[in-house]
Amino acid sequence: MAGQMIVLPGVTAAAGAGAPRVNMNTPDTIAAKISTLKHSVAARSLTAGAGGGVVGRCRVTGAPLLPKGSASANLAVSEIGGRLGLGITGGGAAGLALPAGSLTSAYTLVAAVNMASADVTGGLIVNLLSGVDASDAYLSVLQRSYGVTNTGANKGKLCTSPLAGGNFAAAALPAAGWAIFVVDYDRSTRVASVAINQAATFDTLAMPGNFTPPSGSYVEVGYHLDSNSLRSSKLGDLYTFSDSLLKTDLGKSQLAELVAALKTYYSIA
Repeated sequence: MAGQMIVLPGVTAAAGAGAPRVNMNTPDTIAAKISTLKHSVAARSLTAGAGGGVVGRCRVTGAPLLPKGSASANLAVSEIGGRLGLGITGGGAAGLALPAGSLTSAYTLVAAVNMASADVTGGLIVNLLSGVDASDAYLSVLQRSYGVTNTGANKGKLCTSPLAGGNFAAAALPAAGWAIFVVDYDRSTRVASVAINQAATFDTLAMPGNFTPPSGSYVEVGYHLDSNSLRSSKLGDLYTFSDSLLKTDLGKSQLAELVAALKTYYSIA
């Protein structure tokens, strides 16, 4: 809901006995004012799991995040470019699943991503954000990059679609380093949109039909079904919204403010 505080559970503030510490930065404050904010994941709020991997909760709902995949123990948080990022040590099939129902029939997803040089200049696929149903079938190419030496039509692009097929809205990848990736799907127009480091001009593509994810479908950081996951890249922050912010002037303004704040936080020119 609008104005909801994003709290880091399990940490006590020095100023108040037993009071939870509110670990919010400027982007968090902006996102919390947007009425359709559904989930938030931040690398800085994750901790190492006892048996490897990471442990954390959605910073909006408090629901646990679920490590998945044969290499889930390789999920780890490390510092890169002055900020913390969630990655996969040594690569492999691994993802961090948001709660069931986090994949909605319309959405805006805003992610701060550190693209590794090898993932930009190479030829491999990197699934940064994926849509998966309750039976773990792959549904949506939410944020996927293709390295510049990939042999396919989308080489050097960040692609998005609510579908798992080849109909993508695509934007040219930035140079390696931190970047803000914005993807949107407007159910009323069936248009998928993508932008990088700004929210004024989007690359778009109309989808062939409406998208209705089955009950229990979820957004996943990475891709737990095979090694086409985060590879050497990392995710710092993710905000998900349960409707398209591009539908209204207010939503567009709020999105632009959030992207600008994230660029400042991640020192993106």
